[in-house]
Amino acid sequence: MTGIQNRVQGTGTTVTYNDGTNVANAVALARSSDVAIVFASNNYGNEGSDQTTIDLPGTYNSLISQVAAANPRTIVVLHTNSATTMPWLDQVAGVFEGFYAGQQVGTATAALLFGDANPSGKLPVSFPKSLADVPAHTTAQWPGANNQVQYSEALKVGYRWYDSQNIAPLFPFGYGLSYTTFGFSNLQVGALNNGKATVSATVTNTGSRAGTEVVQLYVGAPAAVGEPPRSLKGFQRVTLNAGASTTVSFTVTQKDLAYWNTTSNAWTTAAGTYQISIGNSSRNLPLTGNLAVTAVTVPSNLLPNPYGMSSPVGKAVSWAFGAAGATYTATGLPAGLSISSAGVISGTATAAGTSTVTVTASTGASTTFVWTTTP
Repeated sequence: MTGIQNRVQGTGTTVTYNDGTNVANAVALARSSDVAIVFASNNYGNEGSDQTTIDLPGTYNSLISQVAAANPRTIVVLHTNSATTMPWLDQVAGVFEGFYAGQQVGTATAALLFGDANPSGKLPVSFPKSLADVPAHTTAQWPGANNQVQYSEALKVGYRWYDSQNIAPLFPFGYGLSYTTFGFSNLQVGALNNGKATVSATVTNTGSRAGTEVVQLYVGAPAAVGEPPRSLKGFQRVTLNAGASTTVSFTVTQKDLAYWNTTSNAWTTAAGTYQISIGNSSRNLPLTGNLAVTAVTVPSNLLPNPYGMSSPVGKAVSWAFGAAGATYTATGLPAGLSISSAGVISGTATAAGTSTVTVTASTGASTTFVWTTTP
């Protein structure tokens, strides 16, 4: 409130506070005001356990709905620890999602509300319409049964779930409004050459004031691969004056097109047509093009990296590290372990300690990780 009061100081504007415990009084104040601003939060500091609901707690939803009915110029400012439902969304004039705010939250919020700063944030998660829409919505998935939790959503995590199941979210991943508008045009998708393709597009500020947009690039694999419909592979933040345009360019690599092949135990790029999409959220992708891949390839510059391995001294190890089509060598393996030319690391560690292991393929690719042997 202090931030808002400081912002209107000297303008003749009166800022009146009501804590909302008496809904009737809050509604009466909203009805007599030019603008009503409702601040709401959920179990803000809850990081030690999972939530049982994504609704705002207590009477918040009822309060917001009644205030909005009394004053259509109602703005809701949320500070939540994740996505939340908004049953009153169609009643209010606007919503600001602040998530975890800092010490200057009042000043920052006032700057956004009064238009001194142009909001440019994008949602890092999808906001579902209800808890039943989220990927892990069954008891078997959470909290689990018989001390077991099923990760049955598989690759369909986050926005990939909503796209795969054709569920419309309340707000999609990557969404965020601004006090200006942006347009996208002139998509160019280059051919894959030496494992790379260049994708470019024009972004134009079509509004009346300067603003910032986050341009997002998504890739959709051929249906036969079994991947989710599309995945974010790049993004760029651009700031433009009103009416100005710029060209953004992305490099799409063979790794961006690859999937983990559990049969060959390697990253694999399938032959076929990949869809390239550009826009400003996972559900607003006005530009689409195709990128053709003519042969199944195993990227020679990619080796799986476990980012750390561990095994007890005296216990036999057998780990199929490599993929077919290459031979392998390794340095730094713990004493007692070795790697075959086919890429199988096996043996029994003889001493406890930490080793830095580098595995190199005949293709020239290599990867380095730490292997810890425990007593």
